[in-house]
Amino acid sequence: MRASLKFEHVAVAVSIVLGLSLATVFAMVATSPDAASTTNATTSPVSASFLPSGEGWILSGYHCSTSVCIAVKRTMNDGRSWTSVPLPSGLRTVANPTVASYFPLVQQNIYFADAKNGWIYGSAQPGHVAETNDSYDAEIWSTHDGGATWSAVDTKSLGMRFDVLTVAASRGLVYAISWRTGQTFGLWRSSVATDSWQRLSTPALYSAAGGSNMEGALIFKGANGWLMLGNDRGATASARLARSGRWVKWTAPCDSVGGSFSAPVAYSATTLVDVCTIGGFGADVAPGTPHYLKLQSNWVFTSHDAGLTFDPTHRVVADGSSEYLDQLPSLPASPAAGKIFVAKSVAHGLSTIDHLYLTRNGGKTWTSVYATPPTPFSPVIQFVSFTSSRLGYAIVQRTATTSTLIISTNGGLTWHASAT
Repeated sequence: MRASLKFEHVAVAVSIVLGLSLATVFAMVATSPDAASTTNATTSPVSASFLPSGEGWILSGYHCSTSVCIAVKRTMNDGRSWTSVPLPSGLRTVANPTVASYFPLVQQNIYFADAKNGWIYGSAQPGHVAETNDSYDAEIWSTHDGGATWSAVDTKSLGMRFDVLTVAASRGLVYAISWRTGQTFGLWRSSVATDSWQRLSTPALYSAAGGSNMEGALIFKGANGWLMLGNDRGATASARLARSGRWVKWTAPCDSVGGSFSAPVAYSATTLVDVCTIGGFGADVAPGTPHYLKLQSNWVFTSHDAGLTFDPTHRVVADGSSEYLDQLPSLPASPAAGKIFVAKSVAHGLSTIDHLYLTRNGGKTWTSVYATPPTPFSPVIQFVSFTSSRLGYAIVQRTATTSTLIISTNGGLTWHASAT
């Protein structure tokens, strides 16, 4: 899932329609190290991807001589030590010099399906042109040898535009959600070991009319899959992978109680959990909503029929309140059945401290297991994920231009910073 910062990125608002082509053109690019990337430049992680074995990758941003550049590092031991992964020159520079002082404009993400097959994806400004609405291209780079070489996927020929929102793999296949027009999205699929991308047929996938940047979520378990799109205004589109192999209409977990954009966690192919804000952005719930689901409170919703229906099971009460949880696309997160993580900012004097709260009983009680350090900036948790019942990782923004990676190796009970 996309590791999106809480800052507002430059909005994409265009309506030119490109013709769709299913041909993929990609070129193998020699990956020689960049002299700038091997200096002592300070880097800050913006995206990470781990395997259950403890092998992982981080994608970091740093200020290079001409703009903002990215670097990738690899760990084999749960983040205790890292080695640099060389990148092709066409991938390293990601923002033009006029916006280089704004670190959140790094809009690339990294995802690995296994030790060999991985992708860097997002958006980039072609040729570092002046900032305009149409100055962003969807971007995917793939590696099939663990990062030794990278291939640039010709996203334009596939009909991808502006930005690739998320990438996820399941059962030997990799999926990507990208813009198609200024108002709609598409879903593409390839074998994880090749670059044979094709667009799939889905229900209509619409953008929100306003609000923050659009986010996408892809959840897979067994042969089942679920897709969601939305932003701070709520979910705008959803679909599920049916037994027939087709993506069909789906009612997202929170749609009936306000439509907040919150992607579920799949414990199994049939059991899913989510956390919904009652009333969502518009503070509106449908007639017939149970009276105990108070407006703006947060509840755990559970499904036992592969997401066809969701029922409220427990009210989330963190720091004495059921309101004001952080609205992150990566939350809720869960390492195992019954264990759920949410985040919430809590005022402490003149500072605001962001907490990770954990329940180990399905939502009955919640305990803070991590708190950001109190500083004038008030650091914020940006992304949380678990790759196994043991290994979890999160990105914390420490200042306006720096971030850090924190890791848990005991299912989220304790967290420590990784020296990346």
